[in-house]
Amino acid sequence: MEEQDWFRCKNWNANVEELFFSKLQRARTQRDQYLAIQALTLSQGHPDVALRLVEHYFSTKKSDFEDLRALLAKANALISKDLIAEAIETYKAILSLEKEKPNQRSRAFVDLPYLVATRQVVDEYPFALSVLEERSKDVVFPVDLFIWHASLSLILEATGERQAAATHAGKALDAAQVKKSGFRFHSKVGLVGVQYAQGVEEMRRIYKAAEREKGPRQRSTK
Repeated sequence: MEEQDWFRCKNWNANVEELFFSKLQRARTQRDQYLAIQALTLSQGHPDVALRLVEHYFSTKKSDFEDLRALLAKANALISKDLIAEAIETYKAILSLEKEKPNQRSRAFVDLPYLVATRQVVDEYPFALSVLEERSKDVVFPVDLFIWHASLSLILEATGERQAAATHAGKALDAAQVKKSGFRFHSKVGLVGVQYAQGVEEMRRIYKAAEREKGPRQRSTK
């Protein structure tokens, strides 16, 4: 483990933990940041450790500057443990924090609705839709555009609005086809990656189903 990477460990055991906390104890101004970054790094591969680090962060933090990153680590870890209701509540806390501090931004405004839509958390559909509407102007990257439209598509299909769902599915598929982000020096940043392969397939299913449904009606009117 290189010196500069001691707070970005992807693997964890008793020895790594001992070394991490010994270095953390000696850290000064960036202590909270190191703790939050390490929790975020472990949030998917070692969710229990990440949650423990997040708890330690909130009980020992010197300021609230890293609260957003710590909460993102918590949300990711809860999703990894399939604790969806708790993850949604954590995302809500992140969105509330972003309202209080507009200079701090995350992708929670699309990640929460996408989680609600893909896990079919029906009781949270109204809230997810309100977030998508309220934060629509914050969509920047193609991946955010994909998630925004895909979330709408899945919720609309679940509520019986199939043609509207197909419209948004088509727009999500268009976003998934984008190969350059539009940023001159970071053309690959923010593209739809393989982690959304299942979501892309769902959008194709919704779009094709609506096209099949629409076809016979069109033919019958001729």
